[in-house]
Amino acid sequence: MDRIAIDTWESIKQEGWSAILLGNGASIAIHKEFAYPTLHGVADAKGLLATTAPIFARLGTTDFEHVLLACWYAEHVNVALGTPSADISAAYAEVRTALIEAVHSVHPVHADVAADLQRVGAFASVFPTVVSLNYDLTLYWSMLLFNSANGSWFKDAFHDGEFQTDWEYLRRPYGNAAGATLVFYPHGSLAVARDYLGDETKISVGAGAAGDLLDTITRRWSSGNYVPVFVSEGTSKQKVAAIRRSQYLTNVYEDVLPSLGESLVVYGWSFDERDQHVLDAISANPPKRMAVSVFTGQPDGDQQAFCHQVLKAAGRSLPDTKLTFFDSQSPGCWNNP
Repeated sequence: MDRIAIDTWESIKQEGWSAILLGNGASIAIHKEFAYPTLHGVADAKGLLATTAPIFARLGTTDFEHVLLACWYAEHVNVALGTPSADISAAYAEVRTALIEAVHSVHPVHADVAADLQRVGAFASVFPTVVSLNYDLTLYWSMLLFNSANGSWFKDAFHDGEFQTDWEYLRRPYGNAAGATLVFYPHGSLAVARDYLGDETKISVGAGAAGDLLDTITRRWSSGNYVPVFVSEGTSKQKVAAIRRSQYLTNVYEDVLPSLGESLVVYGWSFDERDQHVLDAISANPPKRMAVSVFTGQPDGDQQAFCHQVLKAAGRSLPDTKLTFFDSQSPGCWNNP
Protein backbone atom coordinates (compact mmCIF):
# COMPACT_ATOMS: atom_id res chain seq x y z
CA MET A 1 0.00 0.00 0.00
CA ASP A 2 1.50 3.35 -1.06
CA ARG A 3 2.36 5.70 1.76
CA ILE A 4 0.31 8.90 1.59
CA ALA A 5 1.85 12.24 2.58
CA ILE A 6 0.02 14.33 5.19
CA ASP A 7 0.72 18.07 4.89
CA THR A 8 0.32 20.80 7.47
CA TRP A 9 -2.48 23.34 7.13
CA GLU A 10 0.13 26.10 6.78
CA SER A 11 1.56 24.47 3.64
CA ILE A 12 -1.77 24.30 1.78
CA LYS A 13 -3.83 27.24 3.08
CA GLN A 14 -2.33 29.71 0.57
CA GLU A 15 -3.81 27.76 -2.33
CA GLY A 16 -7.16 29.50 -1.79
CA TRP A 17 -10.25 27.42 -1.01
CA SER A 18 -13.83 28.10 -2.02
CA ALA A 19 -15.60 26.09 0.70
CA ILE A 20 -15.17 23.96 3.81
CA LEU A 21 -17.26 20.96 4.84
CA LEU A 22 -17.29 20.17 8.57
CA GLY A 23 -17.93 16.70 9.99
CA ASN A 24 -18.36 15.39 13.54
CA GLY A 25 -14.59 15.53 14.18
CA ALA A 26 -14.81 19.33 14.06
CA SER A 27 -17.22 19.33 17.02
CA ILE A 28 -15.24 16.64 18.87
CA ALA A 29 -12.10 18.80 18.56
CA ILE A 30 -13.92 21.48 20.57
CA HIS A 31 -15.74 19.21 23.03
CA LYS A 32 -14.90 15.51 23.52
CA GLU A 33 -18.47 14.69 24.59
CA PHE A 34 -19.61 15.09 20.97
CA ALA A 35 -18.00 11.69 20.29
CA TYR A 36 -21.23 10.01 21.53
CA PRO A 37 -22.40 7.44 18.99
CA THR A 38 -26.00 8.71 18.88
CA LEU A 39 -28.26 11.04 20.83
CA HIS A 40 -30.77 8.20 20.94
CA GLY A 41 -28.07 6.05 22.59
CA VAL A 42 -27.50 8.73 25.24
CA ALA A 43 -31.22 9.03 25.97
CA ASP A 44 -31.60 5.25 26.08
CA ALA A 45 -28.65 4.78 28.44
CA LYS A 46 -30.11 7.40 30.79
CA GLY A 47 -33.46 5.56 30.81
CA LEU A 48 -35.23 8.56 29.29
CA LEU A 49 -37.28 6.53 26.78
CA ALA A 50 -38.95 4.20 29.28
CA THR A 51 -42.31 3.98 27.50
CA THR A 52 -41.47 5.33 24.02
CA ALA A 53 -38.62 3.04 22.95
CA PRO A 54 -41.16 0.84 21.04
CA ILE A 55 -42.19 3.85 18.92
CA PHE A 56 -38.61 4.32 17.70
CA ALA A 57 -38.43 0.57 17.03
CA ARG A 58 -41.75 0.46 15.15
CA LEU A 59 -40.77 3.43 12.96
CA GLY A 60 -37.35 1.86 12.37
CA THR A 61 -35.49 5.02 13.34
CA THR A 62 -33.32 6.58 16.04
CA ASP A 63 -34.12 10.08 14.75
CA PHE A 64 -35.91 12.20 17.36
CA GLU A 65 -37.33 14.63 14.84
CA HIS A 66 -39.08 11.80 12.97
CA VAL A 67 -40.66 10.38 16.14
CA LEU A 68 -41.67 13.81 17.50
CA LEU A 69 -43.44 14.63 14.25
CA ALA A 70 -45.20 11.23 14.22
CA CYS A 71 -46.48 11.78 17.79
CA TRP A 72 -47.42 15.34 17.01
CA TYR A 73 -49.50 14.37 13.97
CA ALA A 74 -51.12 11.49 15.85
CA GLU A 75 -52.09 13.88 18.63
CA HIS A 76 -53.62 16.42 16.22
CA VAL A 77 -55.47 13.74 14.23
CA ASN A 78 -56.99 12.30 17.42
CA VAL A 79 -58.10 15.72 18.61
CA ALA A 80 -59.68 16.41 15.21
CA LEU A 81 -61.58 13.11 15.43
CA GLY A 82 -62.73 13.86 18.95
CA THR A 83 -60.75 10.95 20.41
CA PRO A 84 -57.83 12.60 22.22
CA SER A 85 -55.38 10.09 23.69
CA ALA A 86 -53.49 10.87 26.89
CA ASP A 87 -51.00 8.14 25.95
CA ILE A 88 -49.92 9.91 22.77
CA SER A 89 -49.62 13.25 24.53
CA ALA A 90 -47.50 11.59 27.21
CA ALA A 91 -45.34 9.87 24.57
CA TYR A 92 -44.72 13.17 22.80
CA ALA A 93 -43.76 14.82 26.11
CA GLU A 94 -41.39 11.95 27.01
CA VAL A 95 -39.59 12.00 23.65
CA ARG A 96 -39.26 15.79 23.75
CA THR A 97 -37.90 15.74 27.32
CA ALA A 98 -35.49 12.91 26.41
CA LEU A 99 -34.14 14.91 23.49
CA ILE A 100 -33.68 18.06 25.59
CA GLU A 101 -31.90 16.15 28.35
CA ALA A 102 -29.70 14.20 25.90
CA VAL A 103 -28.65 17.40 24.12
CA HIS A 104 -27.92 19.16 27.42
CA SER A 105 -25.89 16.22 28.70
CA VAL A 106 -23.52 16.21 25.72
CA HIS A 107 -23.43 19.93 24.85
CA PRO A 108 -20.80 22.26 26.36
CA VAL A 109 -21.75 25.58 27.89
CA HIS A 110 -20.60 28.67 26.03
CA ALA A 111 -18.07 29.84 28.64
CA ASP A 112 -16.20 26.51 28.59
CA VAL A 113 -15.37 26.71 24.87
CA ALA A 114 -15.02 30.50 24.39
CA ALA A 115 -11.30 30.35 23.45
CA ASP A 116 -12.02 27.67 20.83
CA LEU A 117 -14.90 29.72 19.43
CA GLN A 118 -12.60 32.73 18.85
CA ARG A 119 -10.16 30.60 16.81
CA VAL A 120 -12.90 28.78 14.89
CA GLY A 121 -14.53 32.06 13.81
CA ALA A 122 -11.24 33.48 12.52
CA PHE A 123 -10.42 30.22 10.69
CA ALA A 124 -13.85 29.78 9.08
CA SER A 125 -14.08 33.43 7.96
CA VAL A 126 -11.55 32.88 5.16
CA PHE A 127 -13.95 30.54 3.30
CA PRO A 128 -16.71 31.95 1.06
CA THR A 129 -18.94 28.97 2.02
CA VAL A 130 -19.08 26.82 5.16
CA VAL A 131 -21.25 23.70 5.33
CA SER A 132 -21.52 21.90 8.65
CA LEU A 133 -22.95 18.41 8.99
CA ASN A 134 -23.09 18.99 12.77
CA TYR A 135 -26.21 20.27 14.48
CA ASP A 136 -24.65 21.50 17.74
CA LEU A 137 -24.24 25.21 18.49
CA THR A 138 -20.44 25.59 18.51
CA LEU A 139 -20.19 26.93 14.96
CA TYR A 140 -23.21 29.21 15.48
CA TRP A 141 -21.63 30.59 18.67
CA SER A 142 -18.30 31.22 16.91
CA MET A 143 -20.14 33.08 14.12
CA LEU A 144 -21.93 35.32 16.65
CA LEU A 145 -18.62 36.05 18.39
CA PHE A 146 -16.82 36.88 15.15
CA ASN A 147 -19.71 39.04 13.91
CA SER A 148 -19.83 41.04 17.12
CA ALA A 149 -16.24 42.14 16.40
CA ASN A 150 -16.30 42.28 12.59
CA GLY A 151 -19.85 43.18 11.52
CA SER A 152 -22.28 40.82 9.79
CA TRP A 153 -19.57 38.70 8.14
CA PHE A 154 -21.13 35.28 8.69
CA LYS A 155 -24.62 34.82 7.26
CA ASP A 156 -26.73 31.67 7.54
CA ALA A 157 -29.30 32.94 4.99
CA PHE A 158 -31.99 33.42 7.65
CA HIS A 159 -33.42 36.92 7.88
CA ASP A 160 -35.90 37.62 10.69
CA GLY A 161 -36.19 33.85 11.07
CA GLU A 162 -37.07 33.30 7.39
CA PHE A 163 -34.75 31.42 5.02
CA GLN A 164 -33.53 33.43 2.00
CA THR A 165 -32.25 31.87 -1.24
CA ASP A 166 -30.75 34.85 -3.08
CA TRP A 167 -27.16 33.64 -2.57
CA GLU A 168 -25.66 36.28 -4.89
CA TYR A 169 -27.15 39.10 -2.85
CA LEU A 170 -26.13 37.45 0.43
CA ARG A 171 -22.52 37.08 -0.74
CA ARG A 172 -22.09 40.85 -0.87
CA PRO A 173 -20.37 42.29 2.23
CA TYR A 174 -22.94 43.96 4.43
CA GLY A 175 -22.60 47.13 6.52
CA ASN A 176 -19.17 47.49 8.08
CA ALA A 177 -18.12 43.86 7.41
CA ALA A 178 -15.13 43.63 5.05
CA GLY A 179 -16.20 40.22 3.70
CA ALA A 180 -18.93 37.59 3.73
CA THR A 181 -19.10 33.88 4.52
CA LEU A 182 -22.32 31.93 3.94
CA VAL A 183 -23.02 29.09 6.36
CA PHE A 184 -25.36 26.15 5.76
CA TYR A 185 -26.40 23.06 7.71
CA PRO A 186 -27.18 20.13 5.33
CA HIS A 187 -28.31 18.02 8.31
CA GLY A 188 -30.02 20.86 10.14
CA SER A 189 -29.18 22.50 13.43
CA LEU A 190 -30.49 22.78 16.98
CA ALA A 191 -31.32 26.39 16.09
CA VAL A 192 -33.60 25.53 13.15
CA ALA A 193 -37.15 24.61 14.17
CA ARG A 194 -40.47 23.80 12.52
CA ASP A 195 -44.08 24.04 13.59
CA TYR A 196 -46.50 21.25 12.77
CA LEU A 197 -47.77 23.16 9.72
CA GLY A 198 -44.28 22.75 8.27
CA ASP A 199 -43.19 26.38 8.58
CA GLU A 200 -39.50 26.63 9.46
CA THR A 201 -37.70 29.33 11.40
CA LYS A 202 -34.37 29.99 13.08
CA ILE A 203 -34.32 30.45 16.84
CA SER A 204 -31.99 33.30 17.75
CA VAL A 205 -30.95 35.50 20.65
CA GLY A 206 -29.37 38.95 20.83
CA ALA A 207 -25.63 39.15 20.09
CA GLY A 208 -24.74 39.60 23.74
CA ALA A 209 -26.81 36.61 24.87
CA ALA A 210 -25.10 33.84 22.86
CA GLY A 211 -24.54 31.83 26.04
CA ASP A 212 -28.31 31.66 26.59
CA LEU A 213 -29.00 30.21 23.15
CA LEU A 214 -29.19 26.55 24.19
CA ASP A 215 -31.65 27.40 26.97
CA THR A 216 -33.72 29.57 24.61
CA ILE A 217 -33.89 26.70 22.10
CA THR A 218 -34.92 24.08 24.62
CA ARG A 219 -37.55 26.44 26.05
CA ARG A 220 -39.03 26.77 22.56
CA TRP A 221 -39.06 22.96 22.18
CA SER A 222 -40.65 22.65 25.63
CA SER A 223 -43.47 24.97 24.61
CA GLY A 224 -44.71 22.18 22.36
CA ASN A 225 -45.05 24.52 19.39
CA TYR A 226 -41.80 23.55 17.65
CA VAL A 227 -39.78 20.48 16.80
CA PRO A 228 -36.09 20.78 15.90
CA VAL A 229 -35.02 20.37 12.29
CA PHE A 230 -31.94 18.20 12.37
CA VAL A 231 -31.04 14.81 10.97
CA SER A 232 -29.51 13.04 13.91
CA GLU A 233 -28.99 9.43 12.90
CA GLY A 234 -29.70 6.68 10.43
CA THR A 235 -28.50 5.32 7.11
CA SER A 236 -27.85 7.55 4.11
CA LYS A 237 -31.27 6.61 2.74
CA GLN A 238 -33.02 7.52 6.03
CA LYS A 239 -31.14 10.81 6.15
CA VAL A 240 -32.30 11.71 2.64
CA ALA A 241 -35.91 10.92 3.67
CA ALA A 242 -35.50 13.29 6.65
CA ILE A 243 -33.96 15.95 4.40
CA ARG A 244 -36.98 15.71 2.08
CA ARG A 245 -39.31 16.49 5.01
CA SER A 246 -37.73 19.93 5.34
CA GLN A 247 -37.84 22.81 2.89
CA TYR A 248 -34.62 24.27 4.33
CA LEU A 249 -32.69 20.98 4.19
CA THR A 250 -33.94 20.19 0.69
CA ASN A 251 -32.78 23.62 -0.48
CA VAL A 252 -29.32 23.13 0.98
CA TYR A 253 -29.07 19.58 -0.36
CA GLU A 254 -30.17 20.43 -3.90
CA ASP A 255 -28.70 23.92 -4.35
CA VAL A 256 -25.78 24.43 -1.95
CA LEU A 257 -23.94 21.09 -1.89
CA PRO A 258 -23.71 20.91 -5.71
CA SER A 259 -22.23 24.44 -5.86
CA LEU A 260 -19.33 24.48 -3.39
CA GLY A 261 -16.90 25.70 -6.04
CA GLU A 262 -13.64 24.41 -7.44
CA SER A 263 -11.74 23.77 -4.21
CA LEU A 264 -13.11 22.11 -1.08
CA VAL A 265 -11.56 21.59 2.34
CA VAL A 266 -13.03 18.74 4.40
CA TYR A 267 -12.42 18.87 8.17
CA GLY A 268 -13.35 16.15 10.66
CA TRP A 269 -15.47 14.07 8.29
CA SER A 270 -15.10 10.29 8.09
CA PHE A 271 -16.52 9.72 4.57
CA ASP A 272 -18.78 7.15 6.22
CA GLU A 273 -21.23 5.33 3.93
CA ARG A 274 -24.08 6.73 6.05
CA ASP A 275 -23.23 10.10 4.48
CA GLN A 276 -22.98 8.86 0.90
CA HIS A 277 -25.83 11.22 -0.04
CA VAL A 278 -23.56 14.18 0.75
CA LEU A 279 -20.91 12.93 -1.70
CA ASP A 280 -23.66 12.23 -4.25
CA ALA A 281 -24.88 15.84 -4.02
CA ILE A 282 -21.35 17.27 -4.29
CA SER A 283 -20.63 15.03 -7.29
CA ALA A 284 -23.28 16.88 -9.34
CA ASN A 285 -20.65 19.60 -9.76
CA PRO A 286 -17.41 18.16 -8.37
CA PRO A 287 -14.56 20.34 -7.08
CA LYS A 288 -11.24 20.21 -8.96
CA ARG A 289 -9.29 20.01 -5.68
CA MET A 290 -10.12 18.64 -2.24
CA ALA A 291 -8.01 18.75 0.94
CA VAL A 292 -9.07 16.29 3.66
CA SER A 293 -8.04 16.50 7.32
CA VAL A 294 -6.49 13.47 9.01
CA PHE A 295 -6.58 13.03 12.79
CA THR A 296 -2.91 12.52 13.68
CA GLY A 297 -3.67 11.68 17.30
CA GLN A 298 -4.13 8.04 16.21
CA PRO A 299 -1.50 5.43 15.24
CA ASP A 300 0.24 5.92 11.90
CA GLY A 301 -1.33 2.76 10.47
CA ASP A 302 -4.82 4.09 11.24
CA GLN A 303 -3.97 7.43 9.62
CA GLN A 304 -2.85 5.70 6.44
CA ALA A 305 -5.88 3.37 6.44
CA PHE A 306 -8.15 6.43 6.70
CA CYS A 307 -6.39 8.15 3.76
CA HIS A 308 -6.86 5.06 1.60
CA GLN A 309 -10.52 4.79 2.65
CA VAL A 310 -11.05 8.42 1.57
CA LEU A 311 -9.25 7.83 -1.74
CA LYS A 312 -11.56 4.89 -2.39
CA ALA A 313 -14.77 6.78 -1.50
CA ALA A 314 -13.73 9.88 -3.44
CA GLY A 315 -12.58 7.72 -6.35
CA ARG A 316 -16.12 6.34 -6.69
CA SER A 317 -17.99 9.64 -6.33
CA LEU A 318 -15.46 12.32 -7.38
CA PRO A 319 -13.07 10.48 -9.73
CA ASP A 320 -11.61 13.64 -11.30
CA THR A 321 -11.02 15.55 -8.04
CA LYS A 322 -7.36 15.90 -7.01
CA LEU A 323 -6.92 14.93 -3.35
CA THR A 324 -4.45 16.09 -0.71
CA PHE A 325 -4.38 15.37 3.02
CA PHE A 326 -3.47 17.59 5.97
CA ASP A 327 -3.01 17.23 9.73
CA SER A 328 -6.20 18.19 11.57
CA GLN A 329 -4.11 19.24 14.59
CA SER A 330 -1.69 21.50 12.70
CA PRO A 331 -1.24 25.08 13.99
CA GLY A 332 -3.80 27.67 12.89
CA CYS A 333 -6.22 25.02 11.68
CA TRP A 334 -9.81 25.02 13.04
CA ASN A 335 -9.49 25.47 16.84
CA ASN A 336 -5.72 24.89 17.06
CA PRO A 337 -3.68 27.88 18.28
